Amino acid sequence: MRILFFSHGKRANGGAERCLLDLIKGIKQLHESWEIYVVFPAKGELCEMAAPYLSGYAFIQQPWWLVRPRKKGWRKRLLFNLQKKAAIRQTCNYIEEINPHIAITNTLATPIGALAAHAEGIPHHWFIHEIPEYARNLVYLFDENSSLKLVDALSQKIVVPSHFVEEYYRTKLTSPEKISTIYQSVEVAPALPSKTDQPFTIGMLGNFEPNKGQHVAIEALCEVLKEYPDTHLLLIGGNNSKYAQQIKEKIRSYRLTQNVSIIDHTIHPHDYLIQADAALVCSGFECFGRAIVEGLKCGLPVIVPDKPFGRELIQDGYNGYLYNRDDSKDLARKIILLRQTGALPAMKINASKSVENRFSIPSFAQEFINILNPSKS
Repeated sequence: MRILFFSHGKRANGGAERCLLDLIKGIKQLHESWEIYVVFPAKGELCEMAAPYLSGYAFIQQPWWLVRPRKKGWRKRLLFNLQKKAAIRQTCNYIEEINPHIAITNTLATPIGALAAHAEGIPHHWFIHEIPEYARNLVYLFDENSSLKLVDALSQKIVVPSHFVEEYYRTKLTSPEKISTIYQSVEVAPALPSKTDQPFTIGMLGNFEPNKGQHVAIEALCEVLKEYPDTHLLLIGGNNSKYAQQIKEKIRSYRLTQNVSIIDHTIHPHDYLIQADAALVCSGFECFGRAIVEGLKCGLPVIVPDKPFGRELIQDGYNGYLYNRDDSKDLARKIILLRQTGALPAMKINASKSVENRFSIPSFAQEFINILNPSKS
């Protein structure tokens, strides 16, 4: 079996990219003789991390049909159409070179792989990790309905990472029977925690960007400190973005430098997260709450927004708490509740139980293979 994946990212810090990396690892664990190939948009850490499991890879620029709202316009559409022809031609050449049995696009961001696979008569499947309508940081370059009709037409199977996403796309696609949900794998093997003389710590894992909501965590911390001045916030995933600079300035202006620590992006984030007493997610939207599962697998109760992606993984009061993401004071109340009630030890046990024997790389890969049901396995 030869499988060709299309990746829209070159880094390994995004949920879709980490999902792809785990899927590649899992397939090779289950079927060592299978050949796996990937088209990346450019060189980067994702290629370096995936390379030991690959039979080959190529770098081909794949223009996106999901764009920032401010960039949507006729010029961008014209540029996409001009770049599309060259990208499809290059991709077709690579497909002819490796002759895969199936092709899989690991994102909704670009249709290039699907179009090239169709041109070469290769069965194509789509793994969709995005809902632009809810994320709001990307919009369709062309009409949404026509774009999704093309997704439907170019896919034999469509895989999504949560039941919430499945329900959404069942109302959008003309062939909802093609859609299946597979929870991603989340492998966590952190070092043992070291908590000598450590204050009560809330850990938050995620790239610094507005949707991840580090600003919400900072506002809530200010309220928590009024009652528990020893509380510490550990932010894991710092970068050099404009938003990150705004967060650092907010920490300084609120005089929180003794209560907030920032860990820059690292390939070993769980070594830091496990040192916390509880985990926090402040995302405005997620298709799959990977950071929630990471917190649970570190044995931490997780405080999450009362949104579909949060409710799918957290049972309020059992393995974490739900809060109103638009109300930082409500988040503060849940953090305080975690400290006041003495429920922390039991919730830590429940956190581990709720993900026990779930979200493993082999089971993820096997479910994926079962859904695709390749005829030449």
